[in-house]
Amino acid sequence: MRWGLVPAWSKEAAPKYATFNARLESVADKPAFRNAWRRSQTCLVPALGYYEWRTESGVKQPYFIHSPESGGLLVFAGLWEQREGRYSCTILTRPSDGELAQLHSRMPVMLSHGDATSCLDQGTNTADMLLESNVHREVRFHPVDRAVGNPRNQGEALTHPIRA
Repeated sequence: MRWGLVPAWSKEAAPKYATFNARLESVADKPAFRNAWRRSQTCLVPALGYYEWRTESGVKQPYFIHSPESGGLLVFAGLWEQREGRYSCTILTRPSDGELAQLHSRMPVMLSHGDATSCLDQGTNTADMLLESNVHREVRFHPVDRAVGNPRNQGEALTHPIRA
């Protein structure tokens, strides 16, 4: 799937506004996301982790957020859309809580593995489940090298902690 949801009604294959995140609390009302939401076009986005930046002493410091389990997988709730035979997706977000609120005001909607399995069941109303749940997987985070901010840099080393 293409990263960044492209609404089926969009005239362009690349919207002029960012659609890579959708706020769970307003997704039903936003034109870019409401059709996918109403149709329960939900998907799962697996990840080993993700990055957030926090300004510290005037410098943006990236942090890697991940599961505390060795090799643990995070599962984010998302939406998908199809336009002209091409699929695109977005991640649903919600207000941060717990320790993550120190890093950023928003966080992905993270599902337990059991809830992720339920999302795949045809009979489950995923939209209602996501709105009603306050699922928040336990996560850890640590500072990483600022090289992560350059898309030319790749590799597992970008997830390793740096010494403060």
